[in-house]
Amino acid sequence: MTESTTAEHTPALDWTCGRCEVTASWMAGTTAPDLPGGWAVDGSEFFCLNCRRERAAESVEIPEDTPAAERSKMRARAKVEFEILRDPDRPDNKIAKACRTSPIAIRKARQRIGVPAPPPR
Repeated sequence: MTESTTAEHTPALDWTCGRCEVTASWMAGTTAPDLPGGWAVDGSEFFCLNCRRERAAESVEIPEDTPAAERSKMRARAKVEFEILRDPDRPDNKIAKACRTSPIAIRKARQRIGVPAPPPR
């Protein structure tokens, strides 16, 4: 996070993702959050939500001889599990949309990792 000032503006906060270098910022004079929505801090680096998903997929240990299709499934499974654990109270259809999969796949993943679905709204 950096804080910048100019003679004409009050301080503005911005965050730069340590992986993709995308920057989120708030205009001077507005109330900035502690972190932008979906962002996280790991050590001294900030990570946007998209990069957090990718890091979850990359964290899966995959044997070298695993076929490409299976590697893809394992990474997708890791992203789904990340999204469920990130916000377990979010409806399955919203998680499915974020992960580009079906609500049925989300239900199966919830069962696999032992995270119950939220009550209907």
